[in-house]
Amino acid sequence: MKVSIYSREEIEKLISKGFPEKTAVISFYDPPNIRTGEISEPVDYKGLPERVFQVEVHDIDMETLEDFGLSFDTYFPEADSLAAFIQKAHDDGFDIICQCEYGQSRSAACAAAIIEY
Repeated sequence: MKVSIYSREEIEKLISKGFPEKTAVISFYDPPNIRTGEISEPVDYKGLPERVFQVEVHDIDMETLEDFGLSFDTYFPEADSLAAFIQKAHDDGFDIICQCEYGQSRSAACAAAIIEY
């Protein structure tokens, strides 16, 4: 299984060119900003690829969880569902793209965890 990391800009280019077959996507996007009220929309995959797991999660350090009203236990409640999604993609022979806004934090951490596992 090949695991790749993409930014929003890179994935939108890939969507416009044609998505690779047998590729699942884990797409991270920002929740509404508690300071500015700004809302970040998830990437519109336009029905491509056939498997997408979108997760609304802050791009923050563990030390700042309390500033966002979160704890270690409440930060990422989708973790078990995401693990099942990844396992099914692996079992079915899919490659995985991990995507977040800049392709540096959430997606890179997810890709590293998949590869390490």
